Amino acid sequence: MYGRTGRCLRVNLTKGKHLVEEIAPELLDKFIGGRGLGVKVYSDEVDPQTDPLGSENKLIFVSGPLVGTGAISGASCNVVTKSALSGTIACAKMRGHFGAELKFAGFDMIVVEGRAESPVILSILDDKINIRPALEYWGRSTSETEVMYKENLDDKWAARETHLVSVGPAGERLVPLANVINDGFLSVGGAGIGAVMGSKNLKAIAVKGNHSLLIADGDRFVRVVTNLINKLNSAPFTSHSMSAWGSAFFIDLCYQKGMLPQKNFQSAAFVDSKDIGTEALSNTFALRSSGCFACPIACIKKTAVNYPFFKGKGMAPTYWAIGALGLNCAVRDMATIGIAHMICAEMGLDPIAAGGTVATAMELVEKEIADRDSLKLEFRFGQGEDLLQALTLMATKKGHAKRIGKGGQALAEEYGQSKRFMGVKGLSMAAFDPRAIQGMGLHFATSNYGPHHLYAYTFIEEVLGVHEELDPLTTEGKPELVKRYQDMAAIMDSLGLCNWPLMGLKFNNLVPMINSCLGTEYRADDLLRIGERIWNQERLYNMKAGFDHTHDTLPERFLKEPIPDGPAQGQISKVDEMLPRYYDIRGWSEKGEPRAETLEALEL
Repeated sequence: MYGRTGRCLRVNLTKGKHLVEEIAPELLDKFIGGRGLGVKVYSDEVDPQTDPLGSENKLIFVSGPLVGTGAISGASCNVVTKSALSGTIACAKMRGHFGAELKFAGFDMIVVEGRAESPVILSILDDKINIRPALEYWGRSTSETEVMYKENLDDKWAARETHLVSVGPAGERLVPLANVINDGFLSVGGAGIGAVMGSKNLKAIAVKGNHSLLIADGDRFVRVVTNLINKLNSAPFTSHSMSAWGSAFFIDLCYQKGMLPQKNFQSAAFVDSKDIGTEALSNTFALRSSGCFACPIACIKKTAVNYPFFKGKGMAPTYWAIGALGLNCAVRDMATIGIAHMICAEMGLDPIAAGGTVATAMELVEKEIADRDSLKLEFRFGQGEDLLQALTLMATKKGHAKRIGKGGQALAEEYGQSKRFMGVKGLSMAAFDPRAIQGMGLHFATSNYGPHHLYAYTFIEEVLGVHEELDPLTTEGKPELVKRYQDMAAIMDSLGLCNWPLMGLKFNNLVPMINSCLGTEYRADDLLRIGERIWNQERLYNMKAGFDHTHDTLPERFLKEPIPDGPAQGQISKVDEMLPRYYDIRGWSEKGEPRAETLEALEL
């Protein structure tokens, strides 16, 4: 079996037992692996009405078939479950080396069931599977957990090659904003998943393997990969911008187009970009580049900080951290934003969800709907110390901070002000104002996981203009663009590929690499069709969980209140105009339900 191990590790924490299963070949044919396989298995095994924090919920870790093979950016491992924050099916993208190490240990997938009586760590060393007591790790931050676990291993060389995914105090205390952390990096799109892992008393999974993977045509594969690396090294965004600053370089471009949010999306962040862009990032932090497994871009920027409030090492702020934890809270001090980002990683909080919650609280205070006496915490726009204190306390879920940790939507609804929450399906917005980027706004409204930009990266065309220059303010062709990128993201995640190379490559460029690795004869359209199947599978699960077309919208602010300032001044989101066309090309009814003929064509 090329690129895959074909094996699933099923772990029942209630019984303290595990089982190794063969993965059905027909599932791999129809859903590839990664996100697609995880979504299909989860949909078949977990009732959509399941309580996300109940013992009957399951947590699936699954690597795509290109992970660990040396394929360009073949490092993505997906975590599939039902989010404790949104109630939708959720899929976090884990970067780094965990996904490849899982494959080297001999598994494509881990299915975690039940709930341990007390905290445990799942240890996987090839075929040696152990469920170890973890009381000594409980309550510790994610970096403390990783360091302590490796120090306790007898083989120090093996410790260097062991990779962990863990939850912090936020996940342990079942904070709905909790995310999972692997290799010290925040997982993308994982809001609510950390609480699920914590509810199972699973502190961490540690994995190390010594197996190798088979490739169908090794010589051709090496030639294709080498050619793709050369293309990436000659493309400006992948050879320079991402390598120098990571996704933070978007800040300068989005600033110029007026799509950065400020003060809970009340206005555009139209300030001097030198204060919050790449120049500020470079002046504030000593950046050290790090790459995921088999990725030449090395977009991860590590740094160390030494401030009274926080000392330690971690990941420098990304675009979404600067947007969500900084500008949307009117905080423009890069050092404060960086510390906030590191606190999220240490505590196991999702930065977009946490930043959106704090911004919601700040607006409630600004509008005199809430005050310090009712919140028991200070929430003032532009005050970095308020932000840092809130992040630290909400992870503990103690006292009054417990209310804040439930998320922005719950907080806004508590005050009868649901319109103050800037999110979709319970999740806070990523830092793109949908009034200034119409395609992204349509994606935010229709995404199965909530409004996160990395599940349909239309900004590659609407902001960067990599393959075609599209005006972000127009709606023409945007339903087609959104569908294409949603399907593309689904298949990329299922293959185990990161989306960033698409800033220097076309999707078609990747097909020869895929075929030479897997021994297949896919065309680009064949793969996109599988992505469409996966997207519809997720849609069907969410429908059974209680979501329908009424959830495919944006907060009223974006639909009725024009952007008051900046380059996109006067714009509103026109998602309602685009939605009928989007449903039509999806093969869905006017109520957003997949038609029978669509499901038949997709073999669902």
